[in-house]
Amino acid sequence: MISAAVLLILLIALLLGFLLWNPVEDEVVMEAGNEITLDMFVEEEGAEFVTDVSSIDTQKVGAHNIIIKVGNREFDSMLIIRDTAAPKADVVEVTTKAGELPKAEEFVTNITDCSDVTVSYKEVPDVTSKGDIEVVVVLTDERGNSTEVKSVMHVLTDSEPPVITGAKDSSIIVGESVSYRLGITVTDNEDENPTLTIDNSKVNLDEPGEYEVVYTATDAAGNSSSVTVTLTVKEKPSNYVDEETVMQIAREILSVITNESMSQMEVAFAIYRWTNLNIGYVNDSDKSSWVQGAYQAFTERSGDCYNYFAAAKALFTAAGIENIDVVKSDTSHSSHYWSLINLGDGWYHVDATPRKGTGDLFFMVTDAELEEYSISHNNSHIFDTNAYPERAIVSVQSKVDYSAGKIKN
Repeated sequence: MISAAVLLILLIALLLGFLLWNPVEDEVVMEAGNEITLDMFVEEEGAEFVTDVSSIDTQKVGAHNIIIKVGNREFDSMLIIRDTAAPKADVVEVTTKAGELPKAEEFVTNITDCSDVTVSYKEVPDVTSKGDIEVVVVLTDERGNSTEVKSVMHVLTDSEPPVITGAKDSSIIVGESVSYRLGITVTDNEDENPTLTIDNSKVNLDEPGEYEVVYTATDAAGNSSSVTVTLTVKEKPSNYVDEETVMQIAREILSVITNESMSQMEVAFAIYRWTNLNIGYVNDSDKSSWVQGAYQAFTERSGDCYNYFAAAKALFTAAGIENIDVVKSDTSHSSHYWSLINLGDGWYHVDATPRKGTGDLFFMVTDAELEEYSISHNNSHIFDTNAYPERAIVSVQSKVDYSAGKIKN
């Protein structure tokens, strides 16, 4: 028979065992981004969370007190969320041009991590020469965990030089100014903004003679091309008129035929109509310079195609309308001059010289429209298409009312 003392000891042991029994883990360490599950804390059946673990942001590092109920008792545990995992990403290959370094971020996609990740080169690659280069990119998260991935960069070499158009021989009178960049366009197969330098160091505008002007264009890959033209500086003729005198006359004419409410196209059309209607055609003109030609047209109100062109040029310039001189390339039948103008939507042909017959009005016409007339009129407007900036191809003739002398709205 068990004595009372032994029985008491057994009861005390059972009570202590019950009080000390704890099936729940005191501390659980979890990697950030994982899911909180009950079996991480306790293996007893019937256990349940008292703490609302769904409210815990497992993406954030930290410590959280967790209460778990087993049977009729509640137990405490500590959940520690840490971030020791390095970022992951898919690797992609990148193609670039020589001299252009891609961003490190371009070599990876689908980055996964529980915090923000920065991407950088382990060593900045050399992109000065073509070929395939192995690139090592480092992904680092906010906790300092990092991983390295390897990719390939394909470096392409641009060997095609820029193309210079609009550079051609020209002439001026002693003392006149020169706009060397006027009408010059540089294009490149890769570089959207190739550089253009103009060497006019040999030119003396105060001394008659023939001088070389060298245009050099260079792209980002270092390819360059040059065009050399001749600027002829002529002696002042006995009837010389300076450019400012001609421009003053042009401004006075503009003040009469235009107003501030007119659009640029309406101003350009007013210039075309005035030149076409107010100058009488004769078979002789002073072609020593466009300034002299415009002065004859303005003061004598007569001249040939050169005077019409020169007068329109002076008026376009005075109105701030970008314009380029065009010279007929096939002079076997006749010579001819007209303009290209750009109102912001591309270059269009303008020829104010009057002609007889249908289809002989040329305000802002395209190459195709001008060529149609030229073919049936002894190549009247044939020109070197490569010597000028690319022209617009969209017709605007539906906006031009020649009979009413206005631009349609």
